[in-house]
Amino acid sequence: MKRSHLLLVPLLGALAGCHSKTGAPPAPSASAPSASAKPPPAPSASASASPPDAAVAPKEDLHAKLAQFVPSVLTADVASLPPEEKAAMEKIIEAARLMDPIYDRQVWAGNVALREKLAKDSSEHGKDVLAYFDVMRGPWDRQNEWKPFATEEPHPKGAGFYPEDLKADAFKAFVAGHAAQKEALESLTTVVKRAGADLEAVPYSKEYAEWLKPAAALLDEAAKTTKNRSLQKFLKSRAAAFGTDKYRQSDKDWMDLDSRVEVTIGPYETYADELFGQKAAFEAFVTVSDPAESAKLDKYKKLLPAMELNLPIPADAHGARGGDSPIHVVDVVFTSGEARGSVQTIAFNLPNDEVVRKEKGAKKVLLRNLIVTKFDKILRPLAAKILDPAQMVFLSGEAFFDETLFHELSHSLGPAFVKGTKDKEVRVALESSYSALEEAKADAMGAYNILYLVQRGDFPKAMHDQLLVSYLAGLFRSVRFGASEAHGKGAALQINRFFEDGAVDVDPKSKKLAIDLPKLEASIGKIVHDIAVVQWEGDKRAAETMLKRYGSVGDAWKGLLADMGDIAVDVKPIYPLAGEH
Repeated sequence: MKRSHLLLVPLLGALAGCHSKTGAPPAPSASAPSASAKPPPAPSASASASPPDAAVAPKEDLHAKLAQFVPSVLTADVASLPPEEKAAMEKIIEAARLMDPIYDRQVWAGNVALREKLAKDSSEHGKDVLAYFDVMRGPWDRQNEWKPFATEEPHPKGAGFYPEDLKADAFKAFVAGHAAQKEALESLTTVVKRAGADLEAVPYSKEYAEWLKPAAALLDEAAKTTKNRSLQKFLKSRAAAFGTDKYRQSDKDWMDLDSRVEVTIGPYETYADELFGQKAAFEAFVTVSDPAESAKLDKYKKLLPAMELNLPIPADAHGARGGDSPIHVVDVVFTSGEARGSVQTIAFNLPNDEVVRKEKGAKKVLLRNLIVTKFDKILRPLAAKILDPAQMVFLSGEAFFDETLFHELSHSLGPAFVKGTKDKEVRVALESSYSALEEAKADAMGAYNILYLVQRGDFPKAMHDQLLVSYLAGLFRSVRFGASEAHGKGAALQINRFFEDGAVDVDPKSKKLAIDLPKLEASIGKIVHDIAVVQWEGDKRAAETMLKRYGSVGDAWKGLLADMGDIAVDVKPIYPLAGEH
């Protein structure tokens, strides 16, 4: 059955006006503790007792960098929500705010104290430093390989999850000699600290109790307020998990969530842990769902088994996950924690627990108002800069939406566990290389799967060229996030492979991209194969080699990026339903 062209057209038309507004940015709150939070505790032993003086940051540089994050109002139609659901959403937003002070400490133990110091500088440049600090969620530039702009300290690979002076080899050696502590030290939900000459694992529920306890209480209050039983069940089980660090049941309850008001809250992604990629950061997405538009996408989850079997990978490398993979179209009304970092997420695929994914699959959530806003404000003007006018006609908002959807679907495809094992997750085997490689896989595999469905007749033939051009332009949008960011590094990997395969080049006269569409399609298949095999084999060294060779801006196309200075890197969200103006 061919896909209807009607899906995204009304979304673009309805949202382009009300979700593309700009206004004054909200008062800095992303890096400041909640008003209800207690004063921050003294920095841990790994943090400086007194934050280092700010490194010299050129005034014009920071002012220009701030301008790359365009303030954007993001809201939703809540007129049809019953009063009790609106009241529950307000409680949920309060709980979500408490993810911010936790995440700030997870990024770096010295974050809170340094921000307080920066806030005392009332000069125009001082205000710029503080504003950029809030966007970056710390004193390092995520868009420029963690270059310091408000400190002289190098960015710690272990963020705030480990002692700053702890080396990977030393951690592994300690774990090898203390088998009884291995599970706790390597847990997704513990902070590693020094205990004299030893290491100890402190559960999140204890380390962040100051914020998790009130957050749990607010979720319980919201559960009593809402009349939606699935939302009640999730809120109660997630509140309980905040005190026990046992998130599996609440992940299952989240999978079963069927409510206009939706919330994703807790420790999820491991991007911030660049030492091992095994510590989860707290975040929250508070959204309002669109059941009608979500239902239109249900047909694609039914095609997951066919897409899995069509992948260009060894027969034994195919993953086996649960088939309950709901797709939800939502409008985001508030984000916090890692979700409120420099780059705003437009879609996600959770939970990450492979045990839950094997049993129930994973939910794909598309943040519609963010997708439309980014296409209008960023991707369209960016594409006009880099694409040949003859191929610019193929740029499509619908293709961008579909690639976003299939990127998330593809996180549930391919190898889940390492070859020859039943329970060793690819994530664990590849350590810090996993995130960037997985994002590159999902990008390329998403495109590969759409092209497969075009061939089958599930998409119109016109989608073929629209997908290839929009996908490639989207990679140049992502690569501007910086090579220190998983999506940016993964995008660079793909672009460099396309140049190497002769699928893409820069025309010496026009300085625009010259795209060979047949070669680009072939190169996508090669990337899917190569990444999936590295994952299946759990080959950490091969993953590191691939990222080192391809995961940074290439000489052949760095000139294109240099010409994008007047185009926003990302949006800076303003959420009026959460009181932001």
